[in-house]
Amino acid sequence: MNRCFFILLFLLVFLNVSCENKAYRPSHETTDNDEISDEDEVPGDDADNGNGLISDLKIEKNKENSLSCRLTFSTTDEKKTFVKYYSDTHKGYKTGEDSAKKEHYFFLWGMRGNRDYKIEIYSDEEEPELLATAEFHSGNAPDYLPLMYLGEHKPEKTAPGFTLFQYAATADEHIFPVAVMVDTEGEVVWYYEYYTWYASAFGDVAWNPDKQTILIGLIKDTSAYDSLAEEAIEIDIEGNIVWESPGIMSYYYGPGSWNHAYYMMKDGSVTFPQVIYDECVVTDRVVNLDSGNYNENWAWDYRDFFEKPDCSANTSGDFYIDWTHTNSVSMFKEDGIVYVNSRNFSTFFKIDMSSGAIIWRLGKDGDFTFIGDNENPWFELAHEPEINGVNGNKVILFDNGTAERGFSRIVEYAIDETNMTAEMIFEFDGKDLGKGWWSEYWGDADRLENDNIFVTAGFYDMQQTSRFFEVTHEGEVVWELFLEKADDWQVSLYKADKFVPPLEFLK
Repeated sequence: MNRCFFILLFLLVFLNVSCENKAYRPSHETTDNDEISDEDEVPGDDADNGNGLISDLKIEKNKENSLSCRLTFSTTDEKKTFVKYYSDTHKGYKTGEDSAKKEHYFFLWGMRGNRDYKIEIYSDEEEPELLATAEFHSGNAPDYLPLMYLGEHKPEKTAPGFTLFQYAATADEHIFPVAVMVDTEGEVVWYYEYYTWYASAFGDVAWNPDKQTILIGLIKDTSAYDSLAEEAIEIDIEGNIVWESPGIMSYYYGPGSWNHAYYMMKDGSVTFPQVIYDECVVTDRVVNLDSGNYNENWAWDYRDFFEKPDCSANTSGDFYIDWTHTNSVSMFKEDGIVYVNSRNFSTFFKIDMSSGAIIWRLGKDGDFTFIGDNENPWFELAHEPEINGVNGNKVILFDNGTAERGFSRIVEYAIDETNMTAEMIFEFDGKDLGKGWWSEYWGDADRLENDNIFVTAGFYDMQQTSRFFEVTHEGEVVWELFLEKADDWQVSLYKADKFVPPLEFLK
């Protein structure tokens, strides 16, 4: 059975630094600013300072993530406010409130490590008034994180935002449950650690823009087989667990557990490929389950449509045939449609949820006629198809390619469901730029808001260096981030999300 998904690295340890945090309030008189010293909770100066508009100003370090803090204060009247925070070497962010209130709370995050940030609090009016200022010294990102360096960075063409991912590694001793965000300059701006005895790594990490939360699939250790332990959690940006899946007695890629992709739906249910062991075959069902107790709402099984491999030749009984290997599911309940990608079939399926019938199959042996003269018209062993366009008439795939073909690429097809034709409208393999690659198992490609494609190219071999890159529709690489490779191990990457955080970037 292919182990194409074991992920994530590094025992993260906080480097606790002594930070001096200060808070000031602007005064209409000539007075000395009062400072406050190094505490986890930093009280503000309650003096009037000439305006009487703000009191109880406090800054609290976030022990879960030293690149963030909590800011609280009171105003005499109900007031809508916003906050700017920045450093001499980081332009920083602006974040604001939706409504007027007397008691105010801001979670300030996205900071870079070991910097002095100035915090400015304003009234949110046509002519904003500066109500107070404060200072916060950010801690260091965990020093077990590997080095990262930019290969390309063209800011005017790069999509803004953070890249969220989980670390993988080619050596077991570097695999730990850690999620990280980096900004477009390759700086770590957020991290999350989850140390429990049964969670050996994170297997899938995804940003939910509607809830502003992060869903994390857990790779459970085999020792959890006889213990009720969750296989997914949902956290808010502060690192608080807001949901966890029901506990099941299995392990990652074990019977009945999930594999490759774990999704939270808009209705609160969860969807994933569920592992099935059937005689000598390992396959999967696509399931949609109630998030409270895992009651099954819907399921789709390859065995209802395809004849599974013959097990008669397996006389020893000591191996499994990795048959279907589902690595991606896109469910649109409102339309009654689900898309399923089988790596080992090299086929992307569109399925009618009401009947379970296969509407069409995209791929070499599928239902579409390819238009064009491309030497390699169809994808092979692909990952992470993404549906785009009008009524889902475009699909982007990370086309891994076989060893015989010898290279990976990003491809996009325009699909005509009336005439049942498929045309390749984008192809990028990087070879003309000296940036070619071949990733046998892993990979991800996502369309960004500025129409660029964000690519995750991570490896489980030592012949290449794992990287993220962003490519335009004209084939120009405008951003590229390499991850550290040592003599005997390297960082590997399965997939990532690039998203625009709920922060305004200051210029």
